[in-house]
Amino acid sequence: MGWALLGLLVLAVLLWTLSRLWPLPAAQREQVRLLEDVRQAPGRNGFALLWTLPFDGLEPAQREAALAQDARRWQSRSTPDVIDSALAATQPAVKVDNHGYCRSTGESCLARVRADTAQFRAAHAGHEGLHERLDALADAERFDSPFQADGATGLFPMPRYQMLMDGSGVHALAFVQGDVPAALAGSCRSVQLGRRLMRGGNTLIDSMIGAAMVRANVHLLAEMLAELPPDQVLPAACEGALQPMEAAGQSLCRPMQGEFAMSRAAIDASLQQTGTVLVMDREHTLGRFAANFGWACGPGSEVALQADRPVEVVAGSDWDMRCLANFVGCTLSDISGPAYQDYAARSQDVAALLRLLGAQRWLRQQPEGPQQALQRLPAQWRSSTRVPVLSADGTRLQVPRRARDAGGKDDAMLSVPL
Repeated sequence: MGWALLGLLVLAVLLWTLSRLWPLPAAQREQVRLLEDVRQAPGRNGFALLWTLPFDGLEPAQREAALAQDARRWQSRSTPDVIDSALAATQPAVKVDNHGYCRSTGESCLARVRADTAQFRAAHAGHEGLHERLDALADAERFDSPFQADGATGLFPMPRYQMLMDGSGVHALAFVQGDVPAALAGSCRSVQLGRRLMRGGNTLIDSMIGAAMVRANVHLLAEMLAELPPDQVLPAACEGALQPMEAAGQSLCRPMQGEFAMSRAAIDASLQQTGTVLVMDREHTLGRFAANFGWACGPGSEVALQADRPVEVVAGSDWDMRCLANFVGCTLSDISGPAYQDYAARSQDVAALLRLLGAQRWLRQQPEGPQQALQRLPAQWRSSTRVPVLSADGTRLQVPRRARDAGGKDDAMLSVPL
């Protein structure tokens, strides 16, 4: 019996050692390399303004100083609790009402404002400073946060993203009250901010919030333009904001690099715990996490985005020999590997919605009917996989929606009014 147990122990040690020495697949090594190749985006960093967005009456230097102080507080904290800005204790914060802004789902925002204009006015009372800051934020080109994720919890301080949506409501209110130039210019500035947050953020939530901003304001612009003369001149702010979205603007590579960095911090924190090293291997675990995120940075993703084809989101690795000595790492990587297909699809749907808006504007300026004019729609307002068509009643222009998580009977299509 004793020799049998000893033999089993020796076999277990040999298998554990073999598992640890088992090489990482070349594909996973390449995915790790791509995810760790984080390059700072060029241009002005707007994170200090984003972080201090709720607070009136501060100069840019004061906002930068407040962010630096909060970053030091986070770094030296004694508890894992997520912090708010220290400004919250000394400065009054603007409060936003989620009933006062437009939804990103496409429901008519103008109808909501007209149904209760007084409520929308009240929701935006005293928000003049916030709206000025939102306009200034649209000129930022990246949003790099100094906050590192807590290794134990994976949490980190986040800006009050809901405030970014406040502008859409005031743009709709301006239109209803007759200030058409301000409504159009403001909506285009909000589209620009959303696009820059999608491209210049460094977390998945940055990208998703940016996408929601673009959707809400493009739907609003489509509503407004449908009520205006076809030859309505757009403000200069709309020229760049409404251009077709290139592959780089839709890419989730930077957000996934941020998600990978947070996972790496959690792995390193776990390895500090007694005994974890026996059931978690850092290299193998990073490789498995990279398999969950690396698709976003691979060449196949860029090709798919350029062609408006569904991005292939490769599922994580199956359990294999490496998991014998990496049981915890394999388990965690499986848990952290949700279906990212819809995240990729949402950014592609944003690009499709921008094309729809361009197609709407072009069609309304043509002398013939929309059905005939669609036959010569310029290439920049369609893709090879999604060509705009008229709805059954002929009142809307639409293409198939790619994201599967929208819900609702009518959500199979992205559409704008004509």
